[in-house]
Amino acid sequence: MTSTDWLLPLLVALPLILAIIAFLGLLPARHQVVIALGGLVSGLGGLGLVGLGFGGIIAEATLWLGGWAPPVGIAWRLDAPAVLLITMVGLLIGPASLALLAESDGHYDRYLWSLWWMLWAALNALLLSRDLFNLYVTLELMSLAAVGLVSRSREDPYHVAALRYLMSSLLGSLLYLLGVALLYGQFGRLDLVQLAAVIEDGPAARLAALVMTLGLLIKAAMVPLHAWLPAAHSRARAPVSAMLSGAVVAAAVMVLWRLWLGPFAELGSLMRQALAILGALAMVWGGLQALLQNRIKLVIAWSTLSQGGYALLLPAVADSEAWQGIGARGALLLLLAHGLAKGALFLAAGRLHHRFGHDRLSGLAGSAHRQPLLWAVIALGGLSLMGLPPSGGFMGKWWLLRAALEANQPLLAAAMLLGTLLTAAWLWRLMSIALIPAAAPTHTPTAIQDDRREATPALMLVMLAWLIGLVALSTDPGLTLTLPRIDTDRLAWLLPALLLWPLALTAARSGTLAGETTGSPRGMTALLMLTAAAHLVTLTSADLFTFYVGTAWLGLAGWGLVRLDERPAARRAAAGYLAIMMVAEVSLLLGLTLVWQASSSLAFQDLSAAELPASALAALGLGFAIKAGAIGVHGWLPLAHPVAPPIASAVLSGLMIKVGVLGGLLLMPGAEPGSRLGLVLVAGGLAGALYGALRGIAQSAPKPLLAWSSVSQMGLATALLGLHQLGSPAALPALLALVAAHAMAKAALFLGAGMAERMTARRGLLLGALGLPALTLAGIPPGAGFAIKAGLDTSLNEATLATWPLTLSGVLTSLLMLRLFWLLHHTGAASRGGTAPGWLLAALWSLGALAALLPWAFVDAPGGLLASPGEWLKGLMPALVAMALGAALLAAIPLHRWLAKRGWRRRIRARARRLAVRREARRWRWRLRRADAWLMPWPAFGVCLGLTAFLLGLAGLV
Repeated sequence: MTSTDWLLPLLVALPLILAIIAFLGLLPARHQVVIALGGLVSGLGGLGLVGLGFGGIIAEATLWLGGWAPPVGIAWRLDAPAVLLITMVGLLIGPASLALLAESDGHYDRYLWSLWWMLWAALNALLLSRDLFNLYVTLELMSLAAVGLVSRSREDPYHVAALRYLMSSLLGSLLYLLGVALLYGQFGRLDLVQLAAVIEDGPAARLAALVMTLGLLIKAAMVPLHAWLPAAHSRARAPVSAMLSGAVVAAAVMVLWRLWLGPFAELGSLMRQALAILGALAMVWGGLQALLQNRIKLVIAWSTLSQGGYALLLPAVADSEAWQGIGARGALLLLLAHGLAKGALFLAAGRLHHRFGHDRLSGLAGSAHRQPLLWAVIALGGLSLMGLPPSGGFMGKWWLLRAALEANQPLLAAAMLLGTLLTAAWLWRLMSIALIPAAAPTHTPTAIQDDRREATPALMLVMLAWLIGLVALSTDPGLTLTLPRIDTDRLAWLLPALLLWPLALTAARSGTLAGETTGSPRGMTALLMLTAAAHLVTLTSADLFTFYVGTAWLGLAGWGLVRLDERPAARRAAAGYLAIMMVAEVSLLLGLTLVWQASSSLAFQDLSAAELPASALAALGLGFAIKAGAIGVHGWLPLAHPVAPPIASAVLSGLMIKVGVLGGLLLMPGAEPGSRLGLVLVAGGLAGALYGALRGIAQSAPKPLLAWSSVSQMGLATALLGLHQLGSPAALPALLALVAAHAMAKAALFLGAGMAERMTARRGLLLGALGLPALTLAGIPPGAGFAIKAGLDTSLNEATLATWPLTLSGVLTSLLMLRLFWLLHHTGAASRGGTAPGWLLAALWSLGALAALLPWAFVDAPGGLLASPGEWLKGLMPALVAMALGAALLAAIPLHRWLAKRGWRRRIRARARRLAVRREARRWRWRLRRADAWLMPWPAFGVCLGLTAFLLGLAGLV
């Protein structure tokens, strides 16, 4: 006998022996767990020695039970999917057993532990089985053990959830058994391999496929046949919920996959499309309901329904390679990542329930400050489910998304992206509640030790969910990452980053400009370090995948920077920022997938020579435009900057906003005179420059004004990108100079605005330091802004386009800077009293000087530009006109008061509109929750079953 002949029976025999020991009470629970952990180590090591890798099936281990081969006997087969799922079940059962052992009320419950080990045995047997009737038996054992475990919970004292689970499961089993009988009566085979060889498409086969699929949909709790799952998963003990959500649902899904990628693969294709429609419905409905729940375990339970929808997409997108195809690999990896992450989420939620005595979200407000590790587990698990790279959830979704696009299923791809947004929404809601400011926690050594001990099992699982993503990334044969690179064109981004990040970190550690009077907000320095690392990864990336990973982490870090102040206004602004950034991330993910589909290499040097599809460029362009705050998608800029701490605003506007410009430049198609894309960028950019400046002039505080100034300056950058696309030689040097000048000037202005609100002494030195970057942005000679405007003017002339918008932009920008100094002089008088630190004043003067001088290194100045009095007069003219207009506006005091009064009235009306929107949102929330409550009674379940059967049956008739 080979080692495989011993390994396969032991995978089932060991948990069965433990179940008998537990039922008879021969060993205490802690000894059972020790034996189980030892068996897990040995079993997982044995599975590793089988030699089945994720990249494909090297060999298939088969065991004939009793020595009888099919069709007389029953075969167990161990292939790559089985290895992976059995491994996942083992990794789940270990930490979950430790968590179950920590619950004192179940420590001596021998029925609980016997059902627990029986569930493990049934899962392993199910994943090894390849016989239709043997699958039925193991499905029944798994379901009965799961129902028994739910019934042992104190949260279900009258066994309502357990009985609903039992009745639903029995109905699913009967439907499945009916299909088995039809297939056996028609073809005389139960073994999946042999059945696939003899099955013929016809009414009997399609009817069997219909009823078996319905039964498995009930067992996997797919919408709309999901009525049993929310109550069962939320009322069971947390370790039991982890197994139900991570392993039991996955096992039912695996049986469904084996049928539709095996014997049913050649049946009606419309049935597979109908399954995909149900999957899309599950993603949306489950995500919406998770967003509306008031208990954390219910949120996690509903997210299981949402994530389960991805599984139903596989039959519609799988190719002829079956398990070797990218769709099957993506779906399988997604199932593994979901199981591990969902197990970690339920274990963490269970410890929170134990700590606070409930799992109501309203009672968990601010608990992240007291239980940081538990909430870190929830955050990491949710981010994996959402698909933040390079987690396992991201790699699975990315592969599955590519399979959907290759199968020409754009609607399924759109449903996947919408499901990602909904996952991000419920995760944001959880974390926003957990991070609400609370009383200062008492971090005693005992509390810290308890938090670590309670979070350890869940933390192990969530780290595995991320680790499998890294393993999948490293073993992907179609993806080759390129080493980071630094070229001369990126120095305009890198040099300001190397100057500003040390300054921001130093200021954060000193607490000078953190946004609070008592020092830096908690975690600000660590968050800035994470942001700096993601930013530098993005700037040095040589391929599109690494660039996307960096931008995704920057979007998440930006949300943290905006809400650092923790005031309600900051939390609302951070929510809006995150919503807009998630649209950008989804758009970039779609563009990345389309590029990967069209090109064999993601390296920028290869992509620049490739002809990328217009859809990919459009998706990437939208994402980069949002990141850059381009006109039309700039909403996050005026939303985030007024409430963010000055340091956060400095890096957001000075550094992070330029990532979108860099992405656009790296993927810009080759120069093409008269290009429609170039003309659109120039027109939109100049319009954004004018609009941003006009809106900035109307602001009544420095930081909103500076936010709109960034919109204006990014409009100029967009116009220069368009001129570069049109083939203007002067456009690229002017763009590089603008990026460098704006980065340092805007960082200095935001830092200076924060200092002006807090201090009285040395205000002359402070305002003088701010004068240099203001003059640079206004384009006053001899600063670099003068050369930037000259380069832009030259580019417009080379493209035979009108230059008057540039002149008007210079006037409005100069007026904007005058308005800024007027506001700085009159704002914050009541809160002044501090003294500007000397080192920070020196840093501001240095930034201003560098903003005025360093960008000259990127510009080939036209001959005589600095020496010509005419050029100087031309550069000074917009500022002179702005000064005249400013003097006239200052004289019109009654007009100012009238405008202020009008602004007050507008704010009142805007607030009334916001309240009306909130009331309508609450009404829709109630309606959606009631809509699912209507599906709970058994008659409604029967209607849903009938409608699902009608949908699949109608598809099977075609």
